Amino acid sequence: MESALPNWFNASRARALQAYLSSLVRREGPISSIRVVAGLDLSYVGNVGIAVATALSYPDLALREYVVVVGEVSIPYVSGLLAFREAPLMFKAYEKLGVDADLIVVDGHGVTHPRGLGIASHIGVVLDVPTMGAAKKILVGRVVKAGGVEYLEVNDERGAVVFRRRSGKYVYLSIGHKVSISDVERIGATLFKANHILPEPTYIADSITKRERRRIASRVKR
Repeated sequence: MESALPNWFNASRARALQAYLSSLVRREGPISSIRVVAGLDLSYVGNVGIAVATALSYPDLALREYVVVVGEVSIPYVSGLLAFREAPLMFKAYEKLGVDADLIVVDGHGVTHPRGLGIASHIGVVLDVPTMGAAKKILVGRVVKAGGVEYLEVNDERGAVVFRRRSGKYVYLSIGHKVSISDVERIGATLFKANHILPEPTYIADSITKRERRRIASRVKR
């Protein structure tokens, strides 16, 4: 896989940067006041990335605005280095929102990552904003149960709360940056709506990326 990487991208240096950024992650809160929650998601049509940033009022989770940014993605997928592929367009989308979020929910993992720096943590550290990751699959770690709550542990440290949705599917809501595991448990439960599998900020962002992907794909076929 790494042999297919563009010459200007060095995977070893990217991993070294991850190791440095992971040392800057803060796994502590609490988040005292939330008025706006943002969601970040990205989809593809070939090598074209479609990034969406949503801004929702809290706690009612009503959509206030959203931004779509489309651009070429030149870095192929490499396991564990997703942030270097997707974060640049996500940053652009977030910067175009008309509000600053008190919390950002990112499609992907936070500290529940082989090097402790999934895309949610990466974005949180760079923007210096509280973040959580929302993922549907486990990258690393084991699920443990305590006090009726399921957690995803990595190196014997709780990094995510496991939310089982009515559909029977699981969402792993993880610490990104500037939030504690108790914040994830307390606030995370309030981010879901109805029967939606994902937290509302990324559920809406995901719905928009899929809509835009269909629109762009149909235009390409013409």
